[in-house]
Amino acid sequence: MIKTLIVDDEQHCIDRIKKLIDDYGENLQIIATCNTVEDALKTTKKLRPDLVFLDIEIHDKTGFDFLEHLGAFNFNVIFTTAFDNYAIKAFKYSAMDYLLKPIDNDDFIGAIKRLEKRLTPLDTELQIKMLLNNLQKEDHKKMIRIPTSTGFEVLEIKDIVHCEADTSYTHIYTKNNKILVSKPIKHFEDLLSDANFFRIHNSHLVNIDHIKKYTKGKGGYVTMSNNANIDVSTRRKEEFLKLFK
Repeated sequence: MIKTLIVDDEQHCIDRIKKLIDDYGENLQIIATCNTVEDALKTTKKLRPDLVFLDIEIHDKTGFDFLEHLGAFNFNVIFTTAFDNYAIKAFKYSAMDYLLKPIDNDDFIGAIKRLEKRLTPLDTELQIKMLLNNLQKEDHKKMIRIPTSTGFEVLEIKDIVHCEADTSYTHIYTKNNKILVSKPIKHFEDLLSDANFFRIHNSHLVNIDHIKKYTKGKGGYVTMSNNANIDVSTRRKEEFLKLFK
């Protein structure tokens, strides 16, 4: 059984997670619930949960305060939040699981299925440390976790030069490397749009900071810092050029 701790400052939210666990979490055993960061810290050290459902806003503190005070993480975390805010992007960069309140049945089931396939607690610790690091930095200075066929790589977003679609896969290019990822380019467009990336073509997403020059033409093309020449689609040319006015 997966020993489970619920941390939330609203009782109806705790009750909702309990109900979801009763209905769908047959391998989850609730060992405690906490409604303050202080209580959660004491309970975690005492009971050593395998999984923590962690609210973001907990009275005048946050779930991130809880994680920073712990220092070491030998458990998995599923964040819960009522706010689709800046933290959501940080979760996605770090590949951390989160559930938006009110928690949907299917979202909960999906999170539990991913949990059962989750990597070791050491990998979770790396994800949490990356998350806490990302929350303190501007988008282009954040780090992103890239899944690979052998595990994952962690890249600084500023080091990504461009992304190229390959059916349902994406090639991610840095100045000295290329990584094949089993996610469509739309995934990275959604993830990186606030970090100064632009979709100049159906097949190409570029980091604006890595553009060396633009050459005119029907759509024209850009030359990137890794010397790749990438076409700009005629449909996106006008919007692209507005970025430089």
